[in-house]
Amino acid sequence: MSEPIPTRWLSQMDTQLADAERRLRAAEQHLASGSGARAIEEAYPGVMAVAIVRVWLRDAPWRTQRSHQDLGRMMRDELPSGFAALFEMKGDRRSFAGWRPEDARPLIEEARAFTAAARAEVEACRQRSPAP
Repeated sequence: MSEPIPTRWLSQMDTQLADAERRLRAAEQHLASGSGARAIEEAYPGVMAVAIVRVWLRDAPWRTQRSHQDLGRMMRDELPSGFAALFEMKGDRRSFAGWRPEDARPLIEEARAFTAAARAEVEACRQRSPAP
């Protein structure tokens, strides 16, 4: 994105990313206590929040309005591979029950990297955007 991002959109992105980061800390605690399913349940909405931030960075919603279906498709396309599979599971109304911590851990690590990359991208955009 080459044009500056409006301050209110940067603030909204910060809010989404902060929620994702909070959820990932909670997911790590669930892993430490032996609950892989709870870790995934906690991380999943955070990853979805990061996906919408990535959509916003690429689509500039302050200029273009999209339908709910378009946004859903665009979010799905932004998801890291493990969470794209979980997205399909959720669509089939399946729960995350039964996930062992050792099976959930790679997904939480993937979520952490996904979130960190989005945070770095927002910070780079902030450097190019005008001060509030």
